[in-house]
Amino acid sequence: MADPTDSSNKVAKVIKASTAELWAGTTFSTGDNFSIPTLPITADDTEFTLRVWSPRAGIEVRLKVEDASDPTRSVETVAYPTAAETWETLNFDFANEASGTAALNTSYTFNKVSVFFDFGKTGGDGGGGTFYFDDFDSNF
Repeated sequence: MADPTDSSNKVAKVIKASTAELWAGTTFSTGDNFSIPTLPITADDTEFTLRVWSPRAGIEVRLKVEDASDPTRSVETVAYPTAAETWETLNFDFANEASGTAALNTSYTFNKVSVFFDFGKTGGDGGGGTFYFDDFDSNF
C-alpha cells in the first residue's frame, strides 16, 4: 500500500471496520504459522519501535509478541501517538507489559508480532478507522 504522505514508500494499511471487536488486530509475518525470524529479546534488550499513522492522537496502540507455536507464551505492551494524521515513531518496551497481561519471559521464543490500533474500543464505539504502520525495528 502506498504511504498516505509519500506515494514512493510502501507501508501496511489496516482498516478497523465499524463491526470490529475491541481486540481486533493485525499480525504481520513472513513465514509459516504467521511467524517471523525470532526476535532477539533479552533482559537487556526489550525495546522495539514501529512507525504509525493514526487518524486520532492518544489512542492505545498495543504491540504483542508471541511464540508462533504456543500462543500462551506472549507479552504485550502499549504506546500512544501524540499527533493525528502524521507519521510518528512509537517506542514499545516489552519490559513494561500492558496491564492485565503476562510479564516478559525472555526464555520464550518470540517469532510472531501483532499490532492492535485503538485497543479496547470496538469499531462501533469510535475505535474504527484507517491506520498505517511501517519500519518495525529493535532499539538495540
